[in-house]
Amino acid sequence: MSAIWRSRLALELATGRWILVLDADETLPAESGEALRTIVARPADCAHALVQRNLLPGASGHVAVSIVRLFPRHPRVRFERPIHEQVNTSLEREGIPIVDTQIPFLHTGYADAAAMPAKTQRNRALIEAALAREPDGDPNLWFFHAAGYFDEGEHLRAAELYAECARRSAGRRRRLETAAKIKQGESLWLAGRPAEAAACLPDGVDEPHPLVCELRAALAVVAGRNDEAKDWRERLLACPDKAYLPPVALGPMKIRALNFLAEDWAARGRKDRAVRVLRLGLAAAQGRLDAASAAIAQAYAAG
Repeated sequence: MSAIWRSRLALELATGRWILVLDADETLPAESGEALRTIVARPADCAHALVQRNLLPGASGHVAVSIVRLFPRHPRVRFERPIHEQVNTSLEREGIPIVDTQIPFLHTGYADAAAMPAKTQRNRALIEAALAREPDGDPNLWFFHAAGYFDEGEHLRAAELYAECARRSAGRRRRLETAAKIKQGESLWLAGRPAEAAACLPDGVDEPHPLVCELRAALAVVAGRNDEAKDWRERLLACPDKAYLPPVALGPMKIRALNFLAEDWAARGRKDRAVRVLRLGLAAAQGRLDAASAAIAQAYAAG
């Protein structure tokens, strides 16, 4: 039985007012349980997006993803899509609003690096079959299709598919369109096409995406604009620890930014400042500081 059919059967058998979904490789911290108990004491008239913290191999942090996992029991609210199943579409059809929360739960399914190639191949077969049946359906499938090629290092193919996702999302799903363009830019940068990468990245955003900060910094270095690169890396340090679209491993990104900033301070003749920044990066890499936290920016500024 497929995962989506198991999910549908579970929903059919549920009897409570609320549905809370956790997979076998997911756990709910005690403090998150307390927050959820407060929510379910209220009327069941909206759904809630929790923050899935996908633990990465080794001690390299996590990737946070906003995903609906708490919602009212309703006969027409069901999981859809062949992979990364979600209830958002059916909630939208039924007029049930989604409330974003910062309530975390932990997912260990990506912590085993050896299992990832097999998962990518399995997902690709499911996605290609779904797109063959309905190419104009859910544009998220084009995003997932691109991600598989990106993870395998086929960056030009990934860029093509992210561009297709952005095209199919335009005017329908603005957040997905923007996310696809950011990932298209990253793919082109990794493929050695910086000018094309720069054209994909959004401008004029008050709270920039961390990946945009990192890519803008890299593009500025290539162009010899070191002051601009330093500014983008400092903006990256200030990014809050939350779920972004596209998702990112924020802690490792901030550690990379600190290492680059240390080099920059040394090149400016401020070796004292460079040493302090290197020590800050080392503390974050060793887990003595929360690398993903915006407090890293405060510690950097104080140094």
